[in-house]
Amino acid sequence: MLLTAADYHDLTSYDRNRMSGHSLDWSNQPVTFKTYHGLKHIELAGNERDSSSQNLDELLDTDTAWTPVSVNFDTLSRVLKLSHCLTRKEKIAGGYFYFRNVASAGALYPSEIYFLSSGTEGLEQGLYHHSPLTQSIVMLRNGNCLEALLNSINFQAHKSIRMVFLLTAIFFRSSWKYRDRAFRYHLLDTGHLIESLTLALKSENLSFEISYDFDDARINELIGVDRNREACLAAVGILLQQDSTKIESGKDISPTIDLKSFSQCSSNEIRYPVINEIYSITSKTSKFYPTLSIENQVSVVDSVMGLVELPSVEKTPEAITFGEAFFQRRSRRNFVRKPVPAATFSWLMGLLNLGDSCGETAHWHGCVSVGVLIGAVETINPGFYLFQSCRHALSLIRPGLLTEEMAHICLDQEWLGRCSLHFVFLSNLEATENKWGSRGYRYAMLEAGRLGQRLYLAAESIKYGCCGIGAFYDKEANSLLGLRSGSRMLYLVALGPLKKAFV
Repeated sequence: MLLTAADYHDLTSYDRNRMSGHSLDWSNQPVTFKTYHGLKHIELAGNERDSSSQNLDELLDTDTAWTPVSVNFDTLSRVLKLSHCLTRKEKIAGGYFYFRNVASAGALYPSEIYFLSSGTEGLEQGLYHHSPLTQSIVMLRNGNCLEALLNSINFQAHKSIRMVFLLTAIFFRSSWKYRDRAFRYHLLDTGHLIESLTLALKSENLSFEISYDFDDARINELIGVDRNREACLAAVGILLQQDSTKIESGKDISPTIDLKSFSQCSSNEIRYPVINEIYSITSKTSKFYPTLSIENQVSVVDSVMGLVELPSVEKTPEAITFGEAFFQRRSRRNFVRKPVPAATFSWLMGLLNLGDSCGETAHWHGCVSVGVLIGAVETINPGFYLFQSCRHALSLIRPGLLTEEMAHICLDQEWLGRCSLHFVFLSNLEATENKWGSRGYRYAMLEAGRLGQRLYLAAESIKYGCCGIGAFYDKEANSLLGLRSGSRMLYLVALGPLKKAFV
């Protein structure tokens, strides 16, 4: 029986001497697209390639003032198409496999987007599901259920929100391969999608608020998912001028079909009780939300050996726009340990400031610490460093070339050892639990996923390679990094120059 989220993280840790391989049941492979058969689909407007001409650096500019505006169907279409879309396909037995613009462990894509709209021009109010396969939406509930939804979510700007996106994970899609460990990937993958969605909102000059705090049971019931198979993990609300849209009066009309049955993604799903248990544990919320800022976040290490100031960034090194990077994003692993220019490295580190853009003031800000294993950066010696974002500097934790040893820890994936940079996302899970209860585990893993997606897009925009790693021998990783008791490595993202440039 699990007592805490840290118990789950330790229970699902990989151990080199206790790994038992298992084969995949290809006859029971989960379907990676959710389709509501029998309901009318509405095709989204416009061409998905007509995307933002801004670059990533502009979108993350903390000095930009985002003014609330109204939303019409064309704007909504652009947001959805940019948030979650197909990027390429490969022929497989019996058809094609489709890759997407959001990173996902094992390319299993457990995440889904629902949204509840009231007052969107050109669209009836109600609850909808988005299909990235057909770039269409389907109405699941007709009528006014926005107030019921908002009363179940902890949004600070409650009165200004007229549209809410709800992001879920379908459990068996990932547990088919990763079993009990899959809930880690449900959170990381959802974090990737959150970042994709919020960047798309920024590209349309839309203000938003993220919430990880809500009444899980009520939200799952409202969107019609089987909470044993699929569950909501995050909500994003769009803030609009209060007089620009009015919530239409009208009764909430219940669905005419059994929506919960569509949460099943395979004919013979296997239940992993540990996943349902950790989901239930992390569903508990607290009415008290203490703020943990970057300045006073709990340290994940016991001591530091020195400080390295990073150079100021004169201009962005980006070669392509944010929109182009979105549609080209993929995992690239043909790394070569070539020195990264100091200015480029400083720019990359500057992107990793969650909570500083678009006026985000989330109470969980600071629950994740950002570290980097430097293999090859101009003017900076190899070693493990922690990022001090408030000073735009690095604290040296351990000197030496550690990327090859980390590659050995990451299930002996040799290509990782040739990579110039390993970004690592860390959290003191004991302190996080003391601050927020077990819900804090979701905060940390979701935020780590957001940062991972941001690095993917940054790498793509400067023609570097990038690949996220969620599989590693946990205790060995913690030992290599010298993490203090209670701290854990959550996620690793490898990034650096490639042997061969890509088009």
